[in-house]
Order: sequence, then C-alpha cells, then structure tokens
Amino acid sequence: MSGRTILATAAAVMLSLGLMVSPAPAKGGPKCPKLCRSEISACKAECTGTKKEKGKCKRACKKELVNICKAQPAPRSSCLPASPSGAFLN
Repeated sequence: MSGRTILATAAAVMLSLGLMVSPAPAKGGPKCPKLCRSEISACKAECTGTKKEKGKCKRACKKELVNICKAQPAPRSSCLPASPSGAFLN
C-alpha cells in the first residue's frame, strides 16, 4: 500500500470512531421561545406606558413565559403547563 492509501484509511477509521463516540443530538422538541410565540405576543400587546416602561414590560413578558416553559419536563409540546381538567377530581 502506498502512503496516501494508508493515510486515507487511517483518516476514515478515525472519522468513523469519532461519529460512534459523539453523543446523540438532544430530542427536547421545539425551543420555548418558539412554543411561546403567541403567548409572548399577547403579553407584549398589553404593555403600556412610556417607551422605557414598554421595553421593560416586553422583556419581562418573554423572560417570565420562557422560564415557565423551561420548568416543564422535556419534551415540551406547549408553552404553559396543562391544567387539570377536573375529570378525575372529586
């Protein structure tokens, strides 16, 4: 075998070993800002006051809703946690 063939073979082996060792991508579902888009927009629409107050309100809306979403176990399917329906409550 020539030097190039050995080098190419070694590179292919190293690449395949690297792919086998690397962790699998996270399967957490959609990210919270994307899930909460409509809720964040609704909250931001309610912000009033001066320009500075509106800015603080809008940042607080996003931060609060994203933190609530992140508190849910993965994989997430909605922004806000589901409330009990009352079907099993006495």
